[in-house]
Amino acid sequence: MGLDITAVSKLEPIEVPEDIEQWSDEWYDWEVEQDGDVYNVWSSPNFPEQAEGMEDGTYISRDGQHTGFRAGSYSGYGTWRDWLAQATMGGILSKSGGAESMWDSADSGDYGLPFMELINFSDAEGVIGPVASKKLYGDFRRYENDVMDWMDRIYLSRTPIDTNSWRDNEPKPLDKGDFEWFQRQYQEWKNAFRIASDNGIVMFH
Repeated sequence: MGLDITAVSKLEPIEVPEDIEQWSDEWYDWEVEQDGDVYNVWSSPNFPEQAEGMEDGTYISRDGQHTGFRAGSYSGYGTWRDWLAQATMGGILSKSGGAESMWDSADSGDYGLPFMELINFSDAEGVIGPVASKKLYGDFRRYENDVMDWMDRIYLSRTPIDTNSWRDNEPKPLDKGDFEWFQRQYQEWKNAFRIASDNGIVMFH
C-alpha cells in the first residue's frame, strides 16, 4: 500500500450515455471507444479549495500530457512532505517547524504559505485542480534553490532532522540516499503540477 500520483492536462468534460452504469462492462467498452483518456474527477470534501477550476464529473484528455509516479508508502510520503515543510519554514520563512506548523497556519486561515496547498492536503486520495496546481508549480520553481540549499546544509552538517514530526521517531541525520530521494521526488512533483496547470489535475490514489 502506498500513494500513487497521476497528473494530466487539457481535460474537457465528456457526456456519458445515461444507460451506462459506471464501472460496468459497458462502461469500460465505452471508455475504450473514446479518442482519448477518460478520467473521473471527485474532489475531496475536506479540501475543496484545492479542486478549484475542475468540477466533479467525467472528463477526457485528447491531446494533453500525462505523467505518473510513486510518491512512496503512506509513511514515506508523510516523511517527504514534512521535510518539504521543514525546508519551507527554515529555508524560506526563517522559522522553525514542519508540517504541523503549516497545518496550524491553515487552521488559522493563513493559506498563503509556499507549498501550502500540497502540505495541507490528504496523504491518500483526492484531486488538486488547475488553479492550485499553477500556484504550486510556481512555488516549486520559485523556491527550489531555497529548499535545496536548506536540505543541503542539513545533509552536509549531519544535523538531525525529524522523519515525521507527528510520530515518535527520533530525529536523525540525512544520509545520501535520503537526500537524493528528496531531490528526485521534488522534480516529480514539480513536473506533475506543471502538467496539471494546463486545465488539468493531480490525482492522489
